[in-house]
Amino acid sequence: MVEKEEAGGGISEEEAAQYDRQIRLWGLEAQKRLRASRVLLVGMKGLGAEIAKNLILAGVKGLTMLDHEQVSPEDPGAQFLIRTGSVGRNRAEASLERAQNLNPMVDVKVDTENIEKKPESFFTQFDAKVVFCSVKEALEVDWSSDKAKAALKRTTPDYFLLQVLLKFRTDKGRDPSSDTFGEDSELLLQIRNDVLDALGVNPDLLPGDFVRYCFSEMAPVCAVVGGILAQEIVKALSQRDHPHNNFFFFDGMKGNGIVECLGPK
Repeated sequence: MVEKEEAGGGISEEEAAQYDRQIRLWGLEAQKRLRASRVLLVGMKGLGAEIAKNLILAGVKGLTMLDHEQVSPEDPGAQFLIRTGSVGRNRAEASLERAQNLNPMVDVKVDTENIEKKPESFFTQFDAKVVFCSVKEALEVDWSSDKAKAALKRTTPDYFLLQVLLKFRTDKGRDPSSDTFGEDSELLLQIRNDVLDALGVNPDLLPGDFVRYCFSEMAPVCAVVGGILAQEIVKALSQRDHPHNNFFFFDGMKGNGIVECLGPK
């Protein structure tokens, strides 16, 4: 039996019909926890759009999409919430209409301010914050111990690809651009050699054609990774199941993903 919303802490009959499959999957109590949760999502490019879609369809109470950047000509290629002709608009604002239409029961809001200007008190209103952290901090691993060196040889090549992209971003202050494809491709190959040599790994671990996939978001990859990340958020909010430990890498060319535990457990 489904509790009426006004009875306190339950869900309405309309919500029970909307989320019937989910309730059957993870139970009424988990759905009620989702329904009571507010989420902050920072960054509305292709990956952010996929995360937003999954959380809205899952039935959180509210989702705030925060992004201070404008829509670029490349964004619509992987960001399905943005309508054609939105170049120059704020990314979050351009995503609002389609995001809200996914599920009118969810309170979808937009914030166009830079996250760096937000006071700490701003974040206390949310039950979960989805913020894309510094890749440098996330990927820092001490490979000096014998155990770590042994694990290094078994680590997925995707980890090293991210190290190459991080070094590129650090050196150039931007991501690889199709406007400078030739120059950036050569630099990526050089960085690959330098980074993998420093780690004692054969540079051939990353074939030379890896550079072709470093210049834009790919919609299918965003869909898979966004689904996995949204699933992890749902786990946390619903208090169901254990999270992945602790990195998920997805290879869009091979079509497979892997969970790697890097660093101290």
